[in-house]
Amino acid sequence: MQVNRLDIDTNSNSDNLRNAMLLLHSARNHWRWIAFSLVLSLAIAFIYLRYITPQYLITASILVRDDAKGSEFGDTAFLESMGLSSVKSSVDNEVEILKSRTLMESVVEDLQLNVRYFSTGRLKTTELYDKSPFKLTLIHPTNSRNAKSATYFLTIGKKNHFELHYTAQTYKGTFGTAITIPDGQVTLERTSNIFNPDDQYAIEIQDQEQLVDQYRKALTVSPTNKLVSTVNLSLNEMLPKKGEAILERLLINYFKTSIEEKNRIADSTLAFINKNLHEVSIELADSERAIEIFQTSHHITDFSEDIRQLLTQSGDYQREENKYNVQSQIVNALLHFLRTNPKHIVPAQLFVQDPGFLPLIEKYNELQLAVTKGLITINKSHPDIRSQHAQLDHLRKDLIANIISQHNDLQVGLTSIANYKAKVSRKLDQIPATERKLLEVKRQQQIKQELYILLLKKRVETSISKSSTLANARIIDKPKSGANPVKPNRQLVILMSGFIGIAFPLAVVHLKNILNTRITDISDITTQLNLNVLAEISHEHGPEKSILFNAQSQVAEQFRVLRTNIQFLGIAKQNQVILLTSSMSGEGKSFIAVNLCGSLALTGKSVLLLELDLRRPRMAKELALQEEGFTNWLSSDRDLQAFTQKALSNNTFDVITAGHIPPNPSELLALPKVNEVIQTLKVKYDFIILDTPPIGLVTDARLLSHIANLSLYIVRQGLTYKNQLGIIREIQNQNQLRGLHLILNDIRETPGYNYGYGYYASKKPYFFTDLKRNLFKS
Repeated sequence: MQVNRLDIDTNSNSDNLRNAMLLLHSARNHWRWIAFSLVLSLAIAFIYLRYITPQYLITASILVRDDAKGSEFGDTAFLESMGLSSVKSSVDNEVEILKSRTLMESVVEDLQLNVRYFSTGRLKTTELYDKSPFKLTLIHPTNSRNAKSATYFLTIGKKNHFELHYTAQTYKGTFGTAITIPDGQVTLERTSNIFNPDDQYAIEIQDQEQLVDQYRKALTVSPTNKLVSTVNLSLNEMLPKKGEAILERLLINYFKTSIEEKNRIADSTLAFINKNLHEVSIELADSERAIEIFQTSHHITDFSEDIRQLLTQSGDYQREENKYNVQSQIVNALLHFLRTNPKHIVPAQLFVQDPGFLPLIEKYNELQLAVTKGLITINKSHPDIRSQHAQLDHLRKDLIANIISQHNDLQVGLTSIANYKAKVSRKLDQIPATERKLLEVKRQQQIKQELYILLLKKRVETSISKSSTLANARIIDKPKSGANPVKPNRQLVILMSGFIGIAFPLAVVHLKNILNTRITDISDITTQLNLNVLAEISHEHGPEKSILFNAQSQVAEQFRVLRTNIQFLGIAKQNQVILLTSSMSGEGKSFIAVNLCGSLALTGKSVLLLELDLRRPRMAKELALQEEGFTNWLSSDRDLQAFTQKALSNNTFDVITAGHIPPNPSELLALPKVNEVIQTLKVKYDFIILDTPPIGLVTDARLLSHIANLSLYIVRQGLTYKNQLGIIREIQNQNQLRGLHLILNDIRETPGYNYGYGYYASKKPYFFTDLKRNLFKS
């Protein structure tokens, strides 16, 4: 098993090597086309690099305030320690905001990126951006978000006039004056840049929705890593200044949105405080006025010492009661706020009774902000938003329950204080009613005054927080374009064009080899047939169809090899018959027959070439002999010797041509007379070479197979089809030809064929030189 696997691997490696060598040989034969393809590919690459607009990478980086990582900066940490800011941020949230459609839309609108300016030269169209000599402003766009992109060509006239050409319409106007075009009412104004009269200017108004999507895809926002809270921004843009302006505006709008969001929270708290402060101030003024009126109307100036002590105790209890009443009013106000404002931030700074209550409010506010930010980028029906709403409802219920619990605790405290106050009240029952009424009025005034002071303090604190508002991030690196373009990569384009220039023609050559249905080399035969190839005859480059004229040639030496291989087969005895056939016409059967006869005759053997291809005889014409031959002998009573001719003037070997073409060649070859004459000729000649018709087309060769001792089947490189090898396999399996062997003819120079026959060739011309003069003379 291992031996078989080794054989398979060896054969596979051999096939791969042969295919590689074949491809290299084909490449060498087609080197001009490969060179042309390489030059053409490189030329296209250089033209592409010359006229393509390069793209530059614009980068920027910011530091985001991430509460989870403790990245605080500026006065934020101080304000957090005072409880003046409860807005939380994270890197992931800020990245989503930076990539949001809303933010990019604001950038496109602020910079008017949907209006582009172009200058068309002789070979290249260039976007002008800040170098444009004019600027178009959309005053009243007509459904600009859904409009398709439109290009207007500008023509400058005299006296500050111009024309805009769109499709078949022309719109005339004056610089600085509004005109109406299909995209709405616009104005066109000159800039400080100078018009070039040789260029044609164009204005393109793009679809804003598509443009926003385009820039969002081109924008990359990503955290540097998980350990830090820095965010990197990058944008690919053809114009460096334009790209820097886009990133700069994006960061400006991002910071502005962040600050506005925090200010909105502070404004909500201030509005709540101011509303309650206004109501308390009115109530306090009414209490103070009531005291003044009461004292004036009752002429009250002072109390006795006992009354003062009782009043002091009563005042202490009253202050405690006032404290609880203030907290109770705040709790009631917060409870009312939560029930009536489910989508607003809760002003947690007002409630400081229970420290454990503040984290709940902060968590509620964080979730409220997260929902607000989420609605910027996703729809309110999104599962994440719906989940956050559910969490908000749950937290709101917890807050309301906690506030009610605190309210109950306050009521218990008030009840306790009321008991103590009752004791003092019993002692004060003896105090005159007038003084007791004055005490009640003052008690109400003290409650309002303490609440008023508390609200004033909270308003000041909230105002300080608002004036100190910072964005959630700050810039580390300003937007900056790279010095070199990132697209296209010149080295990569040139390298790939060179690779394509070489690989494409090689692929075509390789595909041609794969699709080739004809015999390419000897391996095509040996892999399909279990037959010996006696000789491999190379292609003759000269104008002659025979190689016998050149004894020093490689082909002449190959025929010597064929002669030697026949001798090794044991066909060196006297009176041997060799049959030559092929699959179809044109495979060099007659060429092999003539040169084999000449090669055998050189060894002193008597050789007869008998042409039995009665359907397409050509030997008489090729060897310049008389046309009468074998068919004429069959139809006459003359002796065969009368039709025997000499191939050369020096009587090298004899030839009997086919003669005239008969109407029934197969029947003639089946006559017993043919077999008899062959047996007679075997007595006279050492070798008889039978040139028969192609066996792949007619059955003539099969009729003569019993006469031959050796059958040579001619296969021609580049002509014989690979599927015709099936004919040879069938002949071998059915033993239709005796002593069947193959000859591979007309081998072109390939990596597998590189014989050194020139070493054996004589420097002195001999018999083959005479064959040239005699066989092919006109």
